[in-house]
Amino acid sequence: MFKYLIIFVLLILGTYSLADIFDYPADTQTVVESLPQFNSISCKFTQEKVFPQRTLQSGGNFHFIKEKGVIFETLYPVKTTTSYTSSGNKQINEIITSIANKNYSVINKNFNLFYHNENGIWTVALQPKAKSPAAQQLKNIIITGEKNINQININPLNGTNTKIKFYCD
Repeated sequence: MFKYLIIFVLLILGTYSLADIFDYPADTQTVVESLPQFNSISCKFTQEKVFPQRTLQSGGNFHFIKEKGVIFETLYPVKTTTSYTSSGNKQINEIITSIANKNYSVINKNFNLFYHNENGIWTVALQPKAKSPAAQQLKNIIITGEKNINQININPLNGTNTKIKFYCD
């Protein structure tokens, strides 16, 4: 009898899967009303970039300046600073500041939005629209969080994946 119970439980677990964010299309108003108010913040980050043949890991300090954008100070494996606060990185900066300031006109023009909230953990996905310049390089961006953004997954068309985790107090 116990053997059959274990088989039944394994079958149930085998068919169970988490909700796919792309099953939850959302309009801009829903996303704007649902996401928390983001404020400037500094915290730690780790990044894992997965290529077909290897995985690279890095980490350091992250600074979000609400009206300007973000700065990544990578401390390992190599010290570098990448700033998305200037017009030199206009497209990335526009996406970041648009989300933070709940101004979705740039995002609506280029991306389809998806949103899901389960037990206080929200997920927003951006999938490039077919005629968007982003569609030539990007499969999607998936952002999860609670009070702040906890993780960003960037999935380009080339098969790599970048996962950035934030550790904010």
